[in-house]
Amino acid sequence: MTTTPPNPSTPAPTKWSDLDEYIKPAHLQGAIVPVTIDHIEFRKLHPRPGVEETKPVAFFAGKKKSLILTATNQDYLQKTFGDDITASYGKPVTIHAVTKRVAGKDIETIIIRVAE
Repeated sequence: MTTTPPNPSTPAPTKWSDLDEYIKPAHLQGAIVPVTIDHIEFRKLHPRPGVEETKPVAFFAGKKKSLILTATNQDYLQKTFGDDITASYGKPVTIHAVTKRVAGKDIETIIIRVAE
């Protein structure tokens, strides 16, 4: 079996979390992170085997990872910036992890709030 040597112009990830495309609560390490919404795309996701859903995904200026928008975050952006999705583009917000009780279980999720 032959292996291809790593490409020196592309540094190898040093953490498993570097391989994640989407931001997860653990990535934030308890911090409130200021970001600017660059744009929102709709992507087909596979939350469970055999299930496909189209969800809005927020991309942030200068950030590699994007955020799958929960219904709570979608509602917040609509109430804050209006019904036009593009009205949130270029807006500074913060993201941070919170623990919520859902169906009797504590889960960590990320919420968006207007930057102060």
